[in-house]
Amino acid sequence: MRKEYGAALREVFTQIFTSACPFFALVKKHSALAGFQGERAYRWAVTDSRHLWVVLVPDQKREAFTIELGWSTMGRFPQLTMRPSFARPEEVGLEHEYLCRLGELSRGKDWWWAIEELPLCASQDQIMAYIIAQTIPISPEVARSRVTPHVKEAVKEFELFGLPFLRSHTQDSNL
Repeated sequence: MRKEYGAALREVFTQIFTSACPFFALVKKHSALAGFQGERAYRWAVTDSRHLWVVLVPDQKREAFTIELGWSTMGRFPQLTMRPSFARPEEVGLEHEYLCRLGELSRGKDWWWAIEELPLCASQDQIMAYIIAQTIPISPEVARSRVTPHVKEAVKEFELFGLPFLRSHTQDSNL
């Protein structure tokens, strides 16, 4: 993701997400095992050992992002052999640590919110114009204006699908 979008995405997502879900807080250094470039993790420490997680994951090559969510019953960021987890959300049982992508819950498939993308059937001229446009800096205001609608959509899907999923997999029915 180009730096202008990355900065805007982190800023806008933190603002919108923590406003909508104030029980989640940004965790600067969440794990030595996690931390793709530009990634941000938000934690809700339900108890000392049960932590719910939401991870903002920017694409490293495209102008897109996804959201991962899950939990750990070990009071840490989920330490998995692969992210997201192998188990699909509807198959997860009593896993001690788990992460899935929001799109699996809200759309039934892996989903990345694209801020800008090249059409699949792009002509050579369209491809060249897209590549050249990627080299031209954009202002922080323009970046924020392009990122914001996608972040709002993702946070809304988290509220409708992600949060109920997390709550359904916690042992505390009061969440």
